[in-house]
Amino acid sequence: MQWVSKMPWEEALIRNLPRETLIDSIVELLKRMGFRDYERVQNRARWGIDVMAIREDPIAGMEKVVIRVHEGGLVSSKDVNVFADIVDKHKADRGILVSPVGFTKDARTVTVRNYRGRIVLWDAEKLVSLFTNYGIEAPKIEVRDEKDEEESPLKEFELDAPLLYDFSPEGVMKLIIREARGKYPVKGNELKPEEIKVFLSSAYILSWSVEGREEKDKAVVFSKDKLVTRASSSQELSTPVKKALLNDSSKIKATDREILNRISPSESVVVLKEALSKELNVPESLIRIHDRKKVYVPERVEVRLKVGRNRGTAAVEPVSEKVELELNPLPEEHFTERVKRYLREKLGEEPEEIKTERDEWKVRVSGRTHRFTFDFKFNAYTGETLRAETLLTDEALRELIESEYPSGRILGIEKGKKVAVVEVEVPDGIAVLEVSLEDGKLREVRKLPSPEEAVENAKKVVEGNFPVKGLRLTSSRVIEHKFLELELEGEGGKAVVKIDGSTRDVLDYVVEITPEKAKELVKEKYPDFEVRSVKEGDASYVVGAENDRYRVTVRVSKDGKLIEETDRVLKEDVARELALKRIKEIDETAELKSLKLENDWVAEFQGSTKVGRVVLDRKTGEVKEEDVRFTEVALENSFHEHIRKIYGETELRTERLTHYKEQNYVHIKVAGKDHLYYARIDTRTGKIISEDRAPVKGLTAKLKQLQLESKYK
Repeated sequence: MQWVSKMPWEEALIRNLPRETLIDSIVELLKRMGFRDYERVQNRARWGIDVMAIREDPIAGMEKVVIRVHEGGLVSSKDVNVFADIVDKHKADRGILVSPVGFTKDARTVTVRNYRGRIVLWDAEKLVSLFTNYGIEAPKIEVRDEKDEEESPLKEFELDAPLLYDFSPEGVMKLIIREARGKYPVKGNELKPEEIKVFLSSAYILSWSVEGREEKDKAVVFSKDKLVTRASSSQELSTPVKKALLNDSSKIKATDREILNRISPSESVVVLKEALSKELNVPESLIRIHDRKKVYVPERVEVRLKVGRNRGTAAVEPVSEKVELELNPLPEEHFTERVKRYLREKLGEEPEEIKTERDEWKVRVSGRTHRFTFDFKFNAYTGETLRAETLLTDEALRELIESEYPSGRILGIEKGKKVAVVEVEVPDGIAVLEVSLEDGKLREVRKLPSPEEAVENAKKVVEGNFPVKGLRLTSSRVIEHKFLELELEGEGGKAVVKIDGSTRDVLDYVVEITPEKAKELVKEKYPDFEVRSVKEGDASYVVGAENDRYRVTVRVSKDGKLIEETDRVLKEDVARELALKRIKEIDETAELKSLKLENDWVAEFQGSTKVGRVVLDRKTGEVKEEDVRFTEVALENSFHEHIRKIYGETELRTERLTHYKEQNYVHIKVAGKDHLYYARIDTRTGKIISEDRAPVKGLTAKLKQLQLESKYK
């Protein structure tokens, strides 16, 4: 035997995996595929499945899956239909039928035609793909070298008469395997015959007839108590008798054979004639025996079996196919001795603690040596290794590294399932080690530069391209076991630099200047401005500065490379001065009522003749928009003056003035001595849009007034 580990997944490996090991790997696959609940079914014969699993699908919701691992040959269409019934019985959303050997064409056709989406077929090729893609490690298994294969113990025996029934060691083993698989956790290829002893009993075929009657047949006499008088019409014997009569001898393969003479040739004649006489109610003297042929019946086969590493016995009756099989589990001492031998040969250590546990048909042997913990699992009936794990302890791992690198300092240990990756600081750099946790073997996979050596390259790149100087190393760490990450601080900022461990070159960097450095950079770009504030964001600083005329906002990237003015606005006192100048031009009596910075500077004013607002550009102070309207008093005085000038009225009185601000006009009604005067006046220009007048007295005056009241309401 030899132990094989760390092999890639291959179809041949999957087809030869022990059933339990294959199911273990499938359960691990389900875990990595996102199934949160999964359970191995203990009573497969009762439930018809090996694994049940549940996961939460983001689209379909809860998904229930059942899995069955098929044993034996190719899966047929009948097997698929049976499995579909099992899936329905468990109310599962999907069933996965696993067959490392594969599926017949009909099985695949039935699945696609009748169960698409409900039944999924996994053969060895599919399993290789899934196990590889999900990073599941191929298990360590025990395999047999071809040179270890034992020669067949069977010999060929020649018999002096033909066999009545067919007999072969293969047929006997097939019956035994069928029985074994129903009673014990064994596979057919684990059962090998060491001894096959065949017990043959002699029997006789006799041709007979009755004198004076049309009655004849062939009989088979097995013993004094057992015979068949009419073999030609016997469903069981007609064909075997015909075949036996064609041969005079036969051969069998076995390790031993024994002949049981239940009856002599002469006795067979007597027994038959007596039986026929009673059956046909004729005297024995009328019964004629024409021919007699000896045959052998394979009555019983005793088999001593090799079942993996175990031994068992079986007794088979080939004709009735009755099998008696006895197979006891191997003693615990067998497994503890095997584990001790393995530890001695592979690790060179003896167990200091060892414990053996039985769980149904499995035996677990676990414990620890001086440097390792170990955990083995075996099939109690075959001795098959289901799991063989040894793991270097943390303490032993550190001792190993310290012994190999006595002047080194361990920077980090990353433990996987089978391998640990260790980083050790040594005088000439950082050694990256790979340690097998299974056997403690150590190898150096690469050498990284020391942080001090890498700093110079980092400083050259950062100080040559960014506004920071005098960088010094504050901390370092190894990333992914092949890169160095350096943290540097200096005048004006800090940097994190990633160094390629193999080339010593800078692979990446992140530079961040200080807020003070950001202020300094803005001051350099805006020498006549004074910095007032600095706010820190995720990727940049926002710096506020001002001079006598402007306030500016500048964005400075965290690395100091980008300096961008994001806003410029006139200071309030400058904007006020410009606003006052303009409103005085509009109305000398105007006063500034308010000044607000919205998108631009907005100034609102009021004078004796005009009111409104002026919008100044936030940066330049240029007038962008004006909204100027005459005051109601100014419009009233202007209309009075208009009436005096046109109509010579001297005594005027305003009866109503209505201001429509949204429409930018007023309606005014003025009473004179003999007439009423109406007008609509534009508040922005002061111009009369329309005007009318009506007499104060007279019949027609009332009608005219009503019309104008409606027009100038």
